[in-house]
Amino acid sequence: MGAHKLDRPVVLLKIGGKMAEEEASLRELALDLKDLLQAGRYAVLVHGGGAEVSRISRELGIEPLFHEGVRVTSPEEMDIVEMILCGRVGKRLVRLFQSCGLPAVGLSGADGRIFTGRPLGRILERETRTGNVERVEPGLLEVLLGAGYFPVLASTTADESGTGVNINADTVAFELACALGSSSLLFLSDIPGVLSGGKVLARLDRAGAHEAIRDGTVTGGMIPKATAALEALKKGVGRVVIGQYGGRGSLTALLEGGLGTTFEE
Repeated sequence: MGAHKLDRPVVLLKIGGKMAEEEASLRELALDLKDLLQAGRYAVLVHGGGAEVSRISRELGIEPLFHEGVRVTSPEEMDIVEMILCGRVGKRLVRLFQSCGLPAVGLSGADGRIFTGRPLGRILERETRTGNVERVEPGLLEVLLGAGYFPVLASTTADESGTGVNINADTVAFELACALGSSSLLFLSDIPGVLSGGKVLARLDRAGAHEAIRDGTVTGGMIPKATAALEALKKGVGRVVIGQYGGRGSLTALLEGGLGTTFEE
């Protein structure tokens, strides 16, 4: 069954930063998601959990290493990443969403080969299990969505040999949104949107986004997000929103351009 056969628009959300750990916000988000599903849309959620991985790694005597903002995941740390993201963080989210009446199912990329990874090889003279998405097979997600479930995905998976791969959650959200032909891709973080002079830019089209990167309005970690947003639009995603969840009703506001920065053609 191809992604285009889904009979409703798919909203893909990626949550990160403090939000993934704040129970009160997550409960409000769950109520907003219930409204979204009742309004005839499908929803898929991708989560990170890097801060918790770093915390547990240190407790177990492994000092986290980052290169250009990306975790250099050692083979030993890969076990911890999977344990925390697929276990502790993933199941905590599933339990919370279920308690709010959402039919959540916790998954990773390895389940049903939803997405397969390829490790980057060696970084800073070390073997790393950090990688990129090599292939997406959305069949299982389509079956679950069609049956009324709400998939909650950790951003880990396996490579072709079955060894674990750790992938940036933003990257996973982008790849899945493209494969599912999502109507909206939402990046929810601790940042209210793309800022210019302290104000959130409500809307950026392709030319505006390129200009914002060129003139330095978009800097640092926002550059890969903005670049991914433009690429997603090119690949058929309806709109990409970068913003902050601000409590009950925020999800609709973000989807309708009342909050955050919306990238549209």
